[in-house]
Parts: sequence; C-alpha cells; structure tokens
Amino acid sequence: MTQTFLLKGDVCRPGPIEVEKGTTLRRIVEELGGGMAGGRAFKAMQIGGPSGGLLTEAQLDLPLDFKTLAPFGVRRGDGVITVLDEDRCMVDVTYRFLLATQTDFCGKCVSCREGTKRMTELCRDLLECRTDDADAGMLLELGEVVRMTAFCALGKGASHTMDAASIAFGDDFQNHLDGRCSLCEKETRPPVEPGDGVPYDKKQIRIDPDKCKGCSRCARSCHAQAISGELKHPFAIDQSKCVKCYTCMELCAFGAIGEVTVDG
Repeated sequence: MTQTFLLKGDVCRPGPIEVEKGTTLRRIVEELGGGMAGGRAFKAMQIGGPSGGLLTEAQLDLPLDFKTLAPFGVRRGDGVITVLDEDRCMVDVTYRFLLATQTDFCGKCVSCREGTKRMTELCRDLLECRTDDADAGMLLELGEVVRMTAFCALGKGASHTMDAASIAFGDDFQNHLDGRCSLCEKETRPPVEPGDGVPYDKKQIRIDPDKCKGCSRCARSCHAQAISGELKHPFAIDQSKCVKCYTCMELCAFGAIGEVTVDG
C-alpha cells in the first residue's frame, strides 16, 4: 500500500512521490528526493502544512507513519513534505508557515483567526530583529492559547512548527533577538513556500461513494458537523460547512476521502 505526497524544498528531485508503508524519512530524503541539493546538510523536515510538525535529524530513521510521528505534532494534513537544509533560518521558516495560516485557514474560529494573525505579526517582528524576550515569550504563549481553544485540527496545530523550531534550533531564534542572523544575511534563494500552491477556495474534501463503507467515523470526528449519512451507506460532505481540516481524511480506514481541486 502506498500513499502520495508532494516533496518540496531543498532536495535534488522535488515533486510528487509514492511512499510505501514503513518507508523511513531518511529514505524519502536520500532516495525518493535524490539527496540534499547543493551538497548542503539536512537540517529539518516539515510534514503536513501549516498545522503539521517539524522533525530534525534525530527522527530521520523513523517511518512515515502518522501514529508513530503524532508525538512530534506531525499529521498528514495537506500531504506536503518540505525538506530544509543547514542554511535555512528557522525563524524565517516559522514565519512562512504562520503566514500560510492566514490564507489556508477558514477564519470561522475567533481564537484561530485572531490568534494566528497576531502570532504572524510577532514572528515577522522577530524575523526583522525588532523584538525582545517579552515579545518572544508572548509569541509562544499565544501558540499555546490557540492550541487549547481553536475549533479544529488546523488551529490546534498552528504552533507545532514554531514550538519545535524554537526548541531544536534555539540559536536561530536567539540570533534574531540579538539583532543579527548570519543565515538570513547570506541567503539569496527564494524563501520557503508552504503548501501545494492550490488556493484555499479551490480545494474540496470529498467522499468517494464507491469506497465509503458507511462506518460514520468521519462524521463522528467532524468538528464542523459537515459530514452526514446513514450507517452502511455512503456519507457526504457539505462543502459550505467543511473547514478543510483533513481530520476525516486522516481517520478514514478505507481511503474513501480525498482532496480535489475545483474550478470556479
């Protein structure tokens, strides 16, 4: 059984990949991705988009299994794997993923909508070396508040990348607090761009009636109450209520739920 992901970032062969069950993160980088581009060393890997989690070299030999990776804040999310090399500043990376929350999240939840906006502003100030320890502490505290109060899995995971980056790569954050970051100063490449490039309003989560077994697990897990149906019959998603949090996709044992790109 394989799963499809979009591999992005600082690897030699970015693009769609088919990952077999049990494949390690190291094999994804070194074999499926062709290794690190430009001869640079591996630094981190982000999986799952804005609400996903950040992994370091210490986790490279773990399999791409979301039960195994759950303690690290990793979820399938948008199915994007972003690999980062040693020259990427993790403050900049954190800012880019927080910025993505402003376009990829639905905005229905006040704590997420306003909380992630303020987090993005604080992280931008940190990136521009215009903040102090108190503001940096507020940034981390806001992440905790949003995680505890957000409506769906997107908001609850919005601070995962930031939290992991601040712990594993604290020197990058301290450099910005001190007013100078050598990584940012020498970086000439385009910044990391999270996501698959498809606008939020062009995405839909749909249930394939031919694969759906009518178990109701998706409906019972949907915080937006967007999924309905009868047991042992195909369920359906009300697109006007769906917030595209991917929770139903991650829970479906039959591969019946997927994301599609729509026109109009």
